Amino acid sequence: MVYHDAATRAQALTLKVLLQLDNAQIERLTGLKPRTVNNIVDKAFERGFDPQVSPIILDIYVTVAPKSGRPSK
Repeated sequence: MVYHDAATRAQALTLKVLLQLDNAQIERLTGLKPRTVNNIVDKAFERGFDPQVSPIILDIYVTVAPKSGRPSK
């Protein structure tokens, strides 16, 4: 699985939710696949992002959650 940095994830969230670009445009600009963009947006909303209340994107909305389990050697 490829992990994208927080800046790229925040950019995708901004393009999708605030600027309302379609997934093809976002993929062309960021290289993120549509499914990845949708997952980023869904996770941001689960974490409390509400553009109607505040369009500010906090780190908590776009950071990758730590994975559980034993670290690889």
